[in-house]
Amino acid sequence: MKTCTKCNKEKDYTFFAKGKAYKDGYKSWCKDCNNGWTRQWYSDNNEEIKSKYSYEKNKDQKLKKTFGIGYQEYLTMLSIQDNRCAICGTDNPGQRSFHVDHCHDTGKVRGLLCGNCNSGIGNLRDDIDLLKRAIEYLENSKEKY
Repeated sequence: MKTCTKCNKEKDYTFFAKGKAYKDGYKSWCKDCNNGWTRQWYSDNNEEIKSKYSYEKNKDQKLKKTFGIGYQEYLTMLSIQDNRCAICGTDNPGQRSFHVDHCHDTGKVRGLLCGNCNSGIGNLRDDIDLLKRAIEYLENSKEKY
């Protein structure tokens, strides 16, 4: 038996979460008290949490850090591309959102691509000669089979 330091009730150890940092191997608050405190904390801090972890804010920070463009610029590019991949024209990004295609030498953003097109040109190392050889290969293979 263990006494919860929050509600001061004596309870069986099964009512306490395990905690390696604690002398007896169990946390000092029972699961009920801990869950109640957690729910209350999230309720009290809900707006702060939403603003801190909002999708738009995180996306904006990641885009600025990685590509030097903000989320609004991303949305503008997507609108200009009619919400479609710049290469194949699909409106399905393949994952959560379209990929920002950029030149690996200059860092300049070229457009937004679906996952398949982004992987395709990435796997061919953005090499125009390699892309031309891939096209030639596909054209020649149609004639053979």
